[in-house]
Amino acid sequence: MPDEVLLKLKDLSAEAKPEKEKTDPFKKEEKAKIKKRSLIERLNEIGTIKDKEVVEFTRHLSVMLSAGVTIFEAINFLKEQTGNKVFAVKLGRVIESLNNGQSLSSSMKKFPKIFPDIYTNIISVGEHSGTLSETMLDLANHLEESDNFKKKVKGALVYPKIILLVMGAFMIVLFFFVMPRILTIFESLHADIPATTQFVIIMTNFFRNNIILILLSIVGIYTLFKIIIKNPEVRFRRDLMYIKMPLIGKIVLNYNTAQLSQHFGTLFQSGLTIVKCLEITSTVLKNHVFRDEIQYMAEKIKKGASFSQSFKDDSEFPPMFIKLIKVGERTGKLPYVIDYMKSYYQGLVDNDVKNITTIIEPVIMVLLGLMVAGLVITIIGPIYQLISNVGV
Repeated sequence: MPDEVLLKLKDLSAEAKPEKEKTDPFKKEEKAKIKKRSLIERLNEIGTIKDKEVVEFTRHLSVMLSAGVTIFEAINFLKEQTGNKVFAVKLGRVIESLNNGQSLSSSMKKFPKIFPDIYTNIISVGEHSGTLSETMLDLANHLEESDNFKKKVKGALVYPKIILLVMGAFMIVLFFFVMPRILTIFESLHADIPATTQFVIIMTNFFRNNIILILLSIVGIYTLFKIIIKNPEVRFRRDLMYIKMPLIGKIVLNYNTAQLSQHFGTLFQSGLTIVKCLEITSTVLKNHVFRDEIQYMAEKIKKGASFSQSFKDDSEFPPMFIKLIKVGERTGKLPYVIDYMKSYYQGLVDNDVKNITTIIEPVIMVLLGLMVAGLVITIIGPIYQLISNVGV
């Protein structure tokens, strides 16, 4: 009996093989079409999507949903209206997912770079509560506020960056264009050159003769740094160093505290649990010291601790922040306290950045003055002395 069963199975497998061989060419052709289509899609997806575009999309979608337009119609309309081809392709794939029966939050989760966890989780809350349009409006306000805050901090540091770039450009022009011509003057006159000028000439020759080696070294050091910084322990030590730095550390501390208050407050008001709010917020923060502590807090709350009890004994968060969390938790006004701390620490960051730029400006001016003085001492002075000697 078992032998008969085995024979039947062999016969069935033998009969199935020709059918497989017949269908294989069609399957290969279908796979080739999918690969070809995916390649075209990948080419269309080359580009960037600005935060401002996501904010506008979220706000427009909220208004259209409030007006009674279906999600499918609204996203399809916004897809056709956007001038960003990359964003249009992504929205097209969101529409495909919606057509396949998936929810809006699930469809958006496929594109975490455009719609991060904080975005899709708030959308999910709105879907389950039946207040998607109102939730999306709050989300748009949150995204816009967060984007404006980041731009304000970055904008305050534009001036120092421009000055540093100008100084760098000045050094390049000096070493590669000015000094070679001056060097020929000294060589033609066979004059005694001061030690400071000799040093500048040696540096000029070194940079000119080893420019490729210098560029390769810079690229190599940058690549090595990128590889090393992927290590979690190295990232943690680097971010801890930022916190401990004079002046800069205070800004880093207040900035991350403001970010925590802002993102946590938005998530908490949307109806998520404290643990979920902390887990999502930890993915948003860039500083790994604060990220690790927030993850630690979430785990401690899971084990039964309250929000105010979840902070580390050696917490990097400001004592005032921890104290106000305790007050808000005890009085039942935690959302109000969180919202207050968001505004408070954002104001501190604004003031800190302004103070830093106020301090940096005179420092930069002094450095520029020293560069000009060095140029006079090492180059213009010796040239003037040579011309005076020739005149005699």
